[in-house]
Order: sequence, then structure tokens, then C-alpha cells
Amino acid sequence: MNELVSIVVPIYNVEKYLSKCIDSLIDQTYKNLEIILVNDGSTDQSGDIAQQYAKQDSRIRYTVQENQGQGSARNHGIEQAMGKYISFVDSDDTIDLKMIELMMKKMESEDCDIVFCDYERKDACGNTLERYFNPLDSNCIYEPDQQKKVLLVDPVPWNKLFRKSLFQRTNIRFPSRVWYEDLRTIPKLIANAKKIGFIDKPLYFYLQRQGSTMSSKNLSKQEESLQAINDLIHYFKANHLYKTYEKELEFLCIAHVYVFGINRVARIPHSRAMIQKFKEYTVENFPDFHSNPYFSLFTPKEKKFYEWIDHNQIWKIQLGDKVKKEVKKWKKH
Repeated sequence: MNELVSIVVPIYNVEKYLSKCIDSLIDQTYKNLEIILVNDGSTDQSGDIAQQYAKQDSRIRYTVQENQGQGSARNHGIEQAMGKYISFVDSDDTIDLKMIELMMKKMESEDCDIVFCDYERKDACGNTLERYFNPLDSNCIYEPDQQKKVLLVDPVPWNKLFRKSLFQRTNIRFPSRVWYEDLRTIPKLIANAKKIGFIDKPLYFYLQRQGSTMSSKNLSKQEESLQAINDLIHYFKANHLYKTYEKELEFLCIAHVYVFGINRVARIPHSRAMIQKFKEYTVENFPDFHSNPYFSLFTPKEKKFYEWIDHNQIWKIQLGDKVKKEVKKWKKH
């Protein structure tokens, strides 16, 4: 088990966090790495920090592109990668020092195309805010067309290790200059994988900070979740996969448009028309969505949001948001 693993790190204005991220990569117990730092047009000191690391460690390759977004930076890394396997790490996050070693053991012993793990969301002080649990069995190797619920894992690239040939044989890449680029990409890769493995340990640490897709108060950006589901529907139909995964695509729409999408939009002022648009989109594309077999995958909190949205009780989401803000103010004083 000594195949080269390429770790692709898109970088954009993260001078406060970048050193911690790179340290967690160069200190991995699995040593046969190339770390591809892709500077996506940063205007702060991120580029200087990355170049200093590249001078100190021969495994690090530094490259620069004009600002084109995270998806384009990842694609740039894919094209540059020399490794048999590829992992993606966001430049403000960190990983467990054994993450690559453990994923490689699973990848090679089970001949997988993708291996992924649980992750934790952290605040800037390093406190754990939440652990994300995947609804899968770590003792099972998943074949997507047989165990279809594997398509419903969190559609992010950064808690996963991919066989590079999966990108080569499918020609799937991340879209540039869009939001929800992960949702548009990861389910396609999963559907094309032959075997998928899972490690039920939180090996990836995601920094929760302002400015992320999830925290944006921009309605037009949040509306891109509809375009992401459209993208998936089109791809699955064009590649004769839609009938196989119709219920899974339906649940992705329920989760990312109807529940998570409306939950985010409801917290933005003057969002009533957008909320209605999200509801209508779900009904138009999946008229029988209330009978989807995957509702049990929702957490109790997510089920509560679903019920409030379904019963036109959006005010409960908005009230909860106001209470949270007041508690934060009170704690500051």
C-alpha cells in the first residue's frame, strides 16, 4: 500500500487558516503524497504562505489561476494530479493525521472507487459544533445500483478519497463559477462508482465560518439549488440512470430544496415568493414526494423542519432564528 495520493487544495483568501490546513496534510502518517495547492486568485497573503510551504516540502506543488471559483480550482488539480487516488481538502479545514492512511487501507483492500468518512463541524476556536453521521454501515461495501441509498450521502467532495480513473472514464468535473457545485457533481460520481467504502470515524474537520454557501443571505445564490437538482435530473436522464435512481433523486430534491433550501431561504428577509418557488419546484418535478421511502434518514430536527414547511408554519423557523440571534446578543453582553 504505497500508491501516490494527490491532495488537491483550492485556495482563496484564507491566510488566517491556511497554515493549519497544510500542517495537517504534511504530517499525515501516509507519506506518499503530492499536495497540489491551487491559488484561485487570492488577494491576501495566502499565495505567499503556500509558496513558503512548497519551498520546504518537495511533495507540495503550487499553482496559480485567475479567480474562477472552487470548482474550477478542483478541476485544475485533477488535471495536474499524478496520483492513482485523489482527495480534496478545503483550505480552511483540517484532517485527522491518519485520514489518508485509513482511507487507503479501505480503498485498496476492498478495491473501491470511493471511500469516505464521517466529519465534524468546528468553530474557529476548534470546538466541535456537530458531528455528521452517515447512515451507512462501515462493514459493508456498497455497489450503488444495488444499495442505492449510498447516493444520499452528504454530497461534498472533501471527506472522500477517489480513484482518479473514476474522473477519467466518466469525464465528470466540477462546474465553474456556480454555487452548489458539490451537489451537481458528487451524486454523479457515486452513481458511476463500482464499489464504495465507508469509515465511521470523523477524520475530516470542517470549519464553520461566515461567508459559506450555507450561511449566504443572497436569495439568487440560494436559488441555485434548483439549478443543481435540474443539472442532476438532466444528467441521470441523459445517461439512462434516471429510472434506476428516481427515488434517490427525489429525496435529494426533498432534502436540498424542500427542507434545507427553504430552511435557509426562510431566514432571509422578503423571501416569501422564493419559498413558494421552492415548494412548487418540488411538487412539479416529484408530485408523489410525500411517499418517498427515505424520510427515515432525516434527523429529528430535520423532520421537524419538514413538518413545519409542509404545514405552512414557516414562522416557526423564523421565530427560532430570532430567538437564537437574541441569545447570541445576550451572551455577548
